[in-house]
Amino acid sequence: MAKSRAERTGSTKKQNAKKAPAKKKAPAKKKAPAKTKAPAKTKAPAKTKAPAKTKAPAEKKAPAKKKAPAKKKAPVEKAAAPSPNTPPAARKSPPATLSRVARSTLAQKRAIQGTLGHAASGKDVVDSYMRDVDHPFKAEMEAVRQIILAAGPQLAERIKWNAPSFYFNEDFAAFNPRTSEFVHLIVLFPGGQGMDDHGDLLEGMHKDRREAKFHSMEDVQAKKAALERLVRTWLELRTG
Repeated sequence: MAKSRAERTGSTKKQNAKKAPAKKKAPAKKKAPAKTKAPAKTKAPAKTKAPAKTKAPAEKKAPAKKKAPAKKKAPVEKAAAPSPNTPPAARKSPPATLSRVARSTLAQKRAIQGTLGHAASGKDVVDSYMRDVDHPFKAEMEAVRQIILAAGPQLAERIKWNAPSFYFNEDFAAFNPRTSEFVHLIVLFPGGQGMDDHGDLLEGMHKDRREAKFHSMEDVQAKKAALERLVRTWLELRTG
């Protein structure tokens, strides 16, 4: 059978394809020579450290000054006891310090404790108290005591409120030795009777008591008549 035109054409192409010379491969490109590495940089030599500075020698401290010896205090001279006749302006009572108050209180307690156990009467107790009491107006206090007892023989004595006191059935008066600037006498008026008309002797306006103050021995003598009148009036109101 005769081959078709198409078949013939295809076979011809195959033959022509076989006969065509093979194409030559292009020569391979030569590789560029490898770049040479730059030589490594040499490290700079390390800097040498500067020598350490030597410290200046420490200054020596000056020797401490010796303390001067303390000056000895001059001995305190004791004040002479004031005379009973010294005027009040010239006589100053010592300051009421704690030590003075403590000594006075202790002396009063000893006087009371030493006499209460064996006293035959209240007078002995008060005598002992007045002998040991520490008071700048001790002489004036004793003078006021004697005026009261002479004006009112009915009155008795005893220690009450830690101080000499006077009574007749009821309390009449008592000293207040804690006051050191003058003699302080507290006069009691039970029921308030007899508190008025006593001149310049009594002070204060309490409900049932007044007070009398004696600043010197001259003051005691100046108020003696008023004190005697007060004692007699007080007793008449309580015995009549």
